[in-house]
Amino acid sequence: MNETAGGRQAGGELTAVLAALDEHLERDWSEACAQELHAELVALEQAQRRIRATQARVLAQARRSSTGRQMGFINERQMLTAGLGLAPGDARSRLNDSGIADTARMGATARGELSAGQLKIVNDALAALPDDYDDDVRHKLEADLIAVATDLATTRQLQEHAHRLLDELDPGRTERGADERARRRSVSCSGQGLDLMARASMTMDPELAALMREVHARWGQPGRLWPDPDSPDTRTDGQRMHDAMVHALGLALAGDASRTGAPAAIVIRMDLDQLFTLAGCGETDGGVRVPVPQALEMARDNHWFLALCDKEMELRLYRSRRTASRYQRLALFAAYGGCTHPECDQDARHSQAHHAGTPWAAGGLTNIDELALASGDCHAMIHDKGWSTVPDRKAPQGVRWIPPRSTARGAAPPPPPKPGPPPLSPLDAPILPFALLHDLDHAIADHLDAHPDAA
Repeated sequence: MNETAGGRQAGGELTAVLAALDEHLERDWSEACAQELHAELVALEQAQRRIRATQARVLAQARRSSTGRQMGFINERQMLTAGLGLAPGDARSRLNDSGIADTARMGATARGELSAGQLKIVNDALAALPDDYDDDVRHKLEADLIAVATDLATTRQLQEHAHRLLDELDPGRTERGADERARRRSVSCSGQGLDLMARASMTMDPELAALMREVHARWGQPGRLWPDPDSPDTRTDGQRMHDAMVHALGLALAGDASRTGAPAAIVIRMDLDQLFTLAGCGETDGGVRVPVPQALEMARDNHWFLALCDKEMELRLYRSRRTASRYQRLALFAAYGGCTHPECDQDARHSQAHHAGTPWAAGGLTNIDELALASGDCHAMIHDKGWSTVPDRKAPQGVRWIPPRSTARGAAPPPPPKPGPPPLSPLDAPILPFALLHDLDHAIADHLDAHPDAA
């Protein structure tokens, strides 16, 4: 791009540089030898470092002279995003560079001595010093890190050196930063897309980072957890780490029995048609859709419930206990999938068994035909806001939610039903008794013998 936004020609030096780049872009590298390609890569890296430094100096002057406003933008950030089409993160990085344009570390970048990764480590190390440290200490730390980086240190070596210097300068920083690290720790997972994939984001404290490294070392190396030892492991490092985390989490959940007295379980809801055809997706009690073949693979070598049958398990507890049993919760999940309120999408894992008919305090029974699933918020609407529920097989969700008459919701028409077929009752939804995976064929045959119309 030889012209600025205002139409004026770029400086003569850059015009020559851009012309040289045009010539460089047209060059055919297919016949170049390894030494020549390496030399070109070194030269291009040097050019990128120096362009970054001179760009920082130009942008610093543009900020001092309010160039953005003079060119019709709100500020220099908008000049970079709207005028040059930069992403907000890239614009922020350019502005940060302009703030250190006259420092020793940007001078080293201008000489081609610091890579982008090394410059980031120096910046982070200086930012980690407390505000009450004087400029002499900061300048010495900066000079020491530049000297190490100039000796062709890798970014990992430079970071380890920065840790040692900071520990010497500020011995109490690890204890002082414990609260901040605890505040910043975070793991989040998005909902599934149409491709059934979800995305996770993690900000790990030192303990989790160490555990992740160990998981990678144990099960994320080439060949580990690879099903065919006679074929090469074609997974990427990221795919191997994914499989290693699945393995580690499976082991952790299986070992949970030593503390809870019962193994942790992933419960997947599917119907007989899906089992016959191996098509479609089951749904976990955590709201995750899992393809049926993958769900069966997950269940291999585990005791599992294909469904529930009231003839095999006691699902009517009357007044013997207030809370639902594990089997009752499984039956409710099989019937409803999640919260029964028509406006709530909460999954079964985050829902509670609720006395949908007569409340427990008023003599209600903990029987499967009087229970339903309600999320924590919806359950609170009953106890705190005056809502009530009635088991009703004609209702779209199998449970009728009645708002208090004194509110606007009480006079409004009922909310539309959730999409999809209405649920079966908890006693109709169960199909097969408790069975092991290797008994699947026999269980299906027994069911067909008992229910000829289902064939």
